[in-house]
Amino acid sequence: MNKYENWYNQITSNGKKYREPGLERHHIIPRSLGGTDDIENITFITPREHFVCHWLLIKIHPAGEGHWKMLNALRMMRAENPNQKRYSTKITSRVYAKLKEEYALLQSEKVKGENNPMFGDKFYRTEEGKLKQSQAIKGFKNPAKRPEVGQKISKSKLGKKREPFSQEWRENLSKAGSGDNNSMYGKTHKESSKELMRQKALGRKQSEETIRKKAEAIRGIKKPKKLCPHCQQHIAVNAYARWHGARCRTRPDK
Repeated sequence: MNKYENWYNQITSNGKKYREPGLERHHIIPRSLGGTDDIENITFITPREHFVCHWLLIKIHPAGEGHWKMLNALRMMRAENPNQKRYSTKITSRVYAKLKEEYALLQSEKVKGENNPMFGDKFYRTEEGKLKQSQAIKGFKNPAKRPEVGQKISKSKLGKKREPFSQEWRENLSKAGSGDNNSMYGKTHKESSKELMRQKALGRKQSEETIRKKAEAIRGIKKPKKLCPHCQQHIAVNAYARWHGARCRTRPDK
């Protein structure tokens, strides 16, 4: 028995002695590895201990199918689920990257070659096969396009707010789409393309509900303003670039 197994056994054994509010139910032998729902295989531990136990299980199963399953289990503990308390504890970027890389590599191996359910099936590579696949997910055949599915997803996200993006993230995103990295860099739309876009936009109307939601989202928020050096007006930033600055009609050279 190695040190990881010792630590794991200490946590799970202690969990059998107490049953308090806020503790989480944990399978000592994970169900994905053959564990059952019998009381002997259940322990109750704190959220932090639960997270640590799944981390230890990766160490206890260092290779093979078990290792992949334990990596996936730890990865899913960071997923959102309204029925279970999740973990806001930060993992260092280095540890997180290592876990993701290892999981991606094992996942790739699992569906490579003969392990791929499409291996050897040449039908779906033909035009007829591609058409059959396309037809299979069109309209209401595609669960993601069914209204009740959209409503369910919307309801699960209602009232939740993601953390704001960091300034570093915003700068990196800006760089990723600037200059040569922009797919339209140095290009212009053809007149025929512009006309198609114009026709598509004509007569487009938003529903009353959409308009109401947009209004509620910005109500009470004070928009930042920018001073135009030519007309000396403080203009909302969303209108500044279009009508002021270099395009201001009061510029001396206009």
